Amino acid sequence: MAALFPLLNSWLLLLSFLLALASIFLCNSKHQWALVCLLFAAFLLRLFMAGLDPFLHEWDERFHALVARNMMDHPFTPMLRVSDWATYDYRDWSRNHIWLHKQPLFLWQMALSMKLLGVSPFAIRFPGVIMGSIGVLFVYRIGLLLTTNRNIAFLAALLTCFSYYPLELMSGLFGMDQNDTAFSFYVLASLWAYAEYSYKKTWKYAILAGLFAGGAILIKWLTGLLVFSAWGIILTSEIRKEHFKKEIVQYLVALLTCAMVFVPWQLYIMHRFPIEAAFEYEYNLRRLHEAVDARSGTWLFYVNNFGLYYGEVPSWLVPVGLILLVTLRQFRTKLTFAVVFYFVLTLVFFSFVSKTMVPAYVMPIVPLGNIFIAIAVCLAFSNPKVFKYAWAPVSILLALLIFNLPEVTHKHDPSNIAANDGKYWSVKAHNNEVYKNLRKYIPPDVHIVLNAMDYTDIMFYNKDIDAYFSYISPNDFDKLKKQHLHVGVFKNPTNPMPDYVWSYDNIYVIEAELK
Repeated sequence: MAALFPLLNSWLLLLSFLLALASIFLCNSKHQWALVCLLFAAFLLRLFMAGLDPFLHEWDERFHALVARNMMDHPFTPMLRVSDWATYDYRDWSRNHIWLHKQPLFLWQMALSMKLLGVSPFAIRFPGVIMGSIGVLFVYRIGLLLTTNRNIAFLAALLTCFSYYPLELMSGLFGMDQNDTAFSFYVLASLWAYAEYSYKKTWKYAILAGLFAGGAILIKWLTGLLVFSAWGIILTSEIRKEHFKKEIVQYLVALLTCAMVFVPWQLYIMHRFPIEAAFEYEYNLRRLHEAVDARSGTWLFYVNNFGLYYGEVPSWLVPVGLILLVTLRQFRTKLTFAVVFYFVLTLVFFSFVSKTMVPAYVMPIVPLGNIFIAIAVCLAFSNPKVFKYAWAPVSILLALLIFNLPEVTHKHDPSNIAANDGKYWSVKAHNNEVYKNLRKYIPPDVHIVLNAMDYTDIMFYNKDIDAYFSYISPNDFDKLKKQHLHVGVFKNPTNPMPDYVWSYDNIYVIEAELK
């Protein structure tokens, strides 16, 4: 626990804890103020996480960041590398030109954030700060509609506020980073809209569910349709009821709204980038029947990761809360069926159908698990008023710290070399400063850089530089020689340049040392 103390020096982190603690004490007497405190606690905690690492992480944040950086100038032409003069393979999403590996909505959000805040790792993470904070309120509202119990709803929101895995996704440390942060938000938002609709049956929430589902598809693809699954099943069970005609129209309008959000982009890329689009659609389908990038596991892969999503001890309460939700008469509603169906369907699909397995694939339903945990905890007390006593909220907050925050310190503490995969943090921080200030080391007429280990980072900070991981082919090198272009080369004894590079007259050796 000693590793916690360096992090407590951050006033953002400390203030978020104090606000969370205040919200717990207020949750019974002044519930609205408790939610306000919790919202600000979630915002400050995510603000802290977004600023933890001043560099772009390896997978996949730096690629997403570079594409978003290029979208600032070319919003409808997603590019990893703006230039296309050197030979590239359009099937290699980590080194190609036109980049359709992910849908564009989260990239547009990151590009807009950089327009407003400047080009930086913090700016690309800031949309996740906003979405993650609002998501806490969505969880509260779903929990309240599901159980009509404020204590359950509030505890679920509190658990979501401090949930370790989503925090690390937003910080960029875990793969898929901002992509899955945004995807999870839009799916959760669509489930919230449906939860509201299930009680109010208004056009507003039906359309909102369609809009958010469309946004989810425009980030990750067709798994964003999750909200329509249970909704459709519930509708078919009411086919003989008077309100069926109105509700089926609302359902179809929601589907149409969803399609209006994501279909135009599909038509656009199929027309403008047909080869790349066709490959990416096929690549997405491959994930179902083969383990892409050797990402595989048993059918227990996601259940075994519950400890990562919820903490080792709280994760055991997920099935307990789910069983209580299903079996107790007080919770037997159509919304209960929908929430349980969404959770189980997602787990079953990615455990038994999809051959490619990645921890973040089930992220959209992780917040629902927090509701199940809250049900198990709250129903364990025979008298819900126990939450008014000081020991209960303090115990809960301490549990959150114990289960979640040591992982944050373990991963991000720059002084803890063993925790950072052999000086990962210090190496990235040092090299990041070189990339940001590269123009200090090279002449203004150098716009091509070779032997750049983090070529994405260089292009992220320097829009006028075309960087390459190693060297380029002799044919491509001849193209730049004919134009007498100046080329910068990083010194790297472990990756020597071929003779045709060193024999070129316009080579400039970059003296900046990379670790």
